[in-house]
Amino acid sequence: MLKRINRKRKLSEIKRQVDNSEDLKRLGARIKELRTAKGLSQAKLGLLIFKDQQSIHKVEAGEFNPTYIYLLALSKGLGISIKELLDFE
Repeated sequence: MLKRINRKRKLSEIKRQVDNSEDLKRLGARIKELRTAKGLSQAKLGLLIFKDQQSIHKVEAGEFNPTYIYLLALSKGLGISIKELLDFE
């Protein structure tokens, strides 16, 4: 039982570290760069992928860890490949 509790704590800690990583901020900056290059507002991109403006804002700010399906939707909305979307340093 104690091992299970410790494992859950470790998983929670790992999740927190991933959710707060600089990678999410860099991904968000990349999405914003691509969106603005296409002349799209957050609201317009949201309409294209059936998400609200606040959701797009949170991704761009690095406050939300998008799923793979969300990233696929973003790439389609931006008219680019998933590879191009994830091509950031």
